Amino acid sequence: MAAEPFLGLQPTSSTLELEEKNEETRVNPYDPPFLLGALGQTRTPRHRMKLLSREFLSKLRGWPAYRICGQIILQAGAWGFFAALQSRGGIPLPYKSAAWASENPHIVDWITTIIATILAFLTTSMFSFGIRKCIALHLHGDGMSLAAFIASTKISARSLILERDPRRRKLGLISIVIFILAGGVQTAGWKALITPYSIDAHGPLVGDEIDLSSTLLAQLQDNEGLNFCVRTGTNQASFIVGQTDSGYTAVKGDLGVPATFTMMDQTVNISTAGILPLTLESRNASTWFVNTTTIPTTLRSIANLPPGLSSWYSLTQRGFTADVSCNYWDPEDATVPPILISNTTVKDWNNVERLIDNITFSDLYSSCQVDEQVSQSNWSRAYTAYEQPNYLLMIACPSKDNYKLIFNTHPSGLYRFLSTTVCVLTPKITNVEVTYTNFINTMTNPIATLADPGGPPTLAAVNTLYNSVFFSQSSVSNGVGDKLRSLIAEKDGGFNFTYATTMRITENGVTEYSASVLRGWLSANQTFSNTLPSSMNVSTGGVLHSNTVGWLHALPATFLELIPGTLIAIFTIYAIVITLAYHAVDPTDEPFDPSDPLHLMAASAAGHLHNVFTGTRRENLMAVEEANVFLRDIEGRGPGLMRSN
Repeated sequence: MAAEPFLGLQPTSSTLELEEKNEETRVNPYDPPFLLGALGQTRTPRHRMKLLSREFLSKLRGWPAYRICGQIILQAGAWGFFAALQSRGGIPLPYKSAAWASENPHIVDWITTIIATILAFLTTSMFSFGIRKCIALHLHGDGMSLAAFIASTKISARSLILERDPRRRKLGLISIVIFILAGGVQTAGWKALITPYSIDAHGPLVGDEIDLSSTLLAQLQDNEGLNFCVRTGTNQASFIVGQTDSGYTAVKGDLGVPATFTMMDQTVNISTAGILPLTLESRNASTWFVNTTTIPTTLRSIANLPPGLSSWYSLTQRGFTADVSCNYWDPEDATVPPILISNTTVKDWNNVERLIDNITFSDLYSSCQVDEQVSQSNWSRAYTAYEQPNYLLMIACPSKDNYKLIFNTHPSGLYRFLSTTVCVLTPKITNVEVTYTNFINTMTNPIATLADPGGPPTLAAVNTLYNSVFFSQSSVSNGVGDKLRSLIAEKDGGFNFTYATTMRITENGVTEYSASVLRGWLSANQTFSNTLPSSMNVSTGGVLHSNTVGWLHALPATFLELIPGTLIAIFTIYAIVITLAYHAVDPTDEPFDPSDPLHLMAASAAGHLHNVFTGTRRENLMAVEEANVFLRDIEGRGPGLMRSN
């Protein structure tokens, strides 16, 4: 059927050629011509793809190359960055940038949101521009139905096509997919990729420490070099405070109260668990131990971690503790050695001595055998005012597997709740999980092995307990006794049921503290430590954590955040390449934008499409939706949309 003239215009030779060509065209009226399934249905057999033709390659220059290269560059950058994160494990920001990002997280989020929006806009804009150009090329070539033209224009504008017509279901699905991919999902994907966040870079730590359970250490017990820490090492002021605080802190922790103390410039939470704090750098020990310089570091990181804003690490170390049980003294208990208690008051001293009158000196003694070269802990004395016999005495006697710690107080003194108490101290070697943050936090494994009750660690613990009681005694009170009295009152407000528990926890805390001090001295004493065989060391290991800001690789499944932009890029490139291949010899320089209402009005008027439509109702539009339209130059009027039969 010949095309009808518009407003009296006679068909020209070009119009007749167009009509003849359309006789051969098989058009699907609903599918956009750049869809894969529509290509074979909307092209005449004589149109062949010319992907490698000179005409095709020449048409790639200009806007097609810009859009194709733009999409490739954006996706290559996204996938390259993602691959770098997967291969390198993470990319931290420089220190100053990381510090700024950590202090200004809201600004960082705002900036990355803007960048992600711009990147998504670029991808979507290149898609829309490419589709509009493809529409113009198809209109200039074989044309398309009004239904396909409208659908293509809506897709380029990322509008939804929601109609009940079964023939439009595929278009509706395509429009929904494009709407989702080109909308907020793509922006969210870019934002997830480029937003730096706080990351925990971590790697293994290895090191070694002195094994207090080594039999070689016990063989060196007679060496005078051990006497400083084993016998009198806690006489220094820096340790007297710490040794008592360690016991009090342990009880506070049992009460559920946050409690810390300081040991060798390290802040310890509740208990040292008998470990020596290991650091990544050597520490000056000259103020802690005589004739020493530093405690050398034995810890090293075997991972190349970036410099972080902060760091912390965790280790599994060998600890030292004691099982302690306390009860009132039973004179009939044969396991407790005989003890002698005496109190003598002197009312009138020799004037030569110039001592205060009415002083009571109290003695606690046992005939148990101790190595006096190492310890004289089987005897103790306190001087107190006659009217204030507030003393606390302690002696220690060894046995096969433990030590008996015997405490004695005056029947009318402040610490009479203790009376004469016997505590059994059994030393143990443990494994400890240690976390080094702002504090040293320890968690002791309940599975432990028995330590040598006559070895240096046990003797150091006994002497530390002995010294803490002995040196805290004054003429009117005892510092350890005051603390015990206060702690027992805190536990339940009375002195009847908790004294044994308080004593047990206190002695346990001081024992663990003494083991840490012993380890520190053994490590700081260069003469001694340099002669130690390697068999006296035990390996330790853990994890070093470096907190910074940057990008860290995640699960491989996170590549899904790149899919929206990639699909948009693929569809853009596909539509442009396929359209150019089918229209490589067609002119493409018409200034026609199908999304511009003014262009549509001008082209429709030039092609006399006003005679095609009879109204805006749905039935009026459906009556002409299968009509084919073409874009042709109208002499003197520019490009016009024309209809064929």
